[in-house]
Amino acid sequence: MSMIRVLPALMQKLPAIRLYATSTVMLTSGIFAQSVGFVVLARWLGSDQFGHLATITAVTNVGGAWCGLGAGEAIRRRVGREPSLYRAMLGHSLILLLVSGVVLTAIVSVGMAFLIRVAPSPLENFEAILLLVASNMLLFAWVGLTEQIHLAHHQFAAANRVNASWGITRAVAALVACLAFEIDTVLAWAMWNAVVSVLLSAACAATLSRYGAPQWRLLRDEVPLGATLSMSACIAGLRQNADLLALSSVAPPHLVGAYGVARRVISTATVVGSSFDRLIYAKLAVAGTNGPSETLRLAKRYVLYGIGLTAATSAAVFLASPFLPLLFGSDFTDAVWITRLLCWTLILTAIQFIAFDALNAADRHRIRLIVGTAVGIAGAALIVALSFAFGTTGTFVAVYLAEMSTAGALWQTLRLVSDRRPTSSGATAACPYSDKESKGQVAFVKGKC
Repeated sequence: MSMIRVLPALMQKLPAIRLYATSTVMLTSGIFAQSVGFVVLARWLGSDQFGHLATITAVTNVGGAWCGLGAGEAIRRRVGREPSLYRAMLGHSLILLLVSGVVLTAIVSVGMAFLIRVAPSPLENFEAILLLVASNMLLFAWVGLTEQIHLAHHQFAAANRVNASWGITRAVAALVACLAFEIDTVLAWAMWNAVVSVLLSAACAATLSRYGAPQWRLLRDEVPLGATLSMSACIAGLRQNADLLALSSVAPPHLVGAYGVARRVISTATVVGSSFDRLIYAKLAVAGTNGPSETLRLAKRYVLYGIGLTAATSAAVFLASPFLPLLFGSDFTDAVWITRLLCWTLILTAIQFIAFDALNAADRHRIRLIVGTAVGIAGAALIVALSFAFGTTGTFVAVYLAEMSTAGALWQTLRLVSDRRPTSSGATAACPYSDKESKGQVAFVKGKC
């Protein structure tokens, strides 16, 4: 009798399960392809040239957090609540992206041209850096914005294709450039990378034509909110590299390399949590019109799903870690035990994601920025301090303490702002899910809709 009751409920959730599985597979394929591209470039460029490329990439990752000033989140939040705002939000986002992207590209390119030498000629050196910075910051931000626009319209398949295309097209470009044309300099790769990025950006623009043309206006109230997201992303980027930098000061190079491989595996596995996060944010944004009390209520439900999914993922990574030396080489045997120690942080990351999004969906950007910045800086400082005091053991302990404190601080903040602003009685929010593709999400996050 119980099976008779369970089967209809399971069948009702099948579209949502299929939607989640498809999203996860697409995101994973993009990340895997990007990893393949990095391996190919490392082998063909050599240690010196690839070292310069890695430095440029790291700088653009941090600087790219400011490109667009959080325009993608604003589109998902505002358009998710009121689809008629799309054209105004698109114009607002494009203005921020173009202005911030051009300014940041110029500043970062000039600054790195004085510090990094990837070509003998100063002109060629600046050309290579400019092409890489423009591609990795401005064009990458545009591709990311395109993905968010599709998500705001609940077109998850289109968003997944955009997300995966960035990694896949660059991996194909690396394979063709290195294997067929035998490039061996950063300057040569910068040209290939720029051409592929421009073509992909044009394709992304073509996919948005069905939604309507932008209304060129700046929504001033969204600018400070977007700045808080950029600040948070910048702090998060610095925090995520603190453990690797600290470990490099107290551990031998081979252990640092193994730690880097383990970090790459863990970052790839976070796609499970981020894929789930993509599906639930629109629902949180609608609930956010009733204040943080409503987003807290939904977040409590979603966090159980997130914990279950990432716990299973952590266990899978734990069991698969012995195969890492077969993939990366016998020099990376230490990556096995490091991965097994770090894989359980995936659960803490999922808990953070949901609280972070619940605060954003309730328009509590400033308090989230303050809390996130504080715990991010404190976590980075803790990692450095314990690493120097207790070596590698201190690094691992500090990583877990930093992740737990971030999760605890975000959830406590969400509870505090919910107590101050209870849900308005009788308030209702329109359900944005109307197209066929989003029906699976409705079943998955069944609530008011």
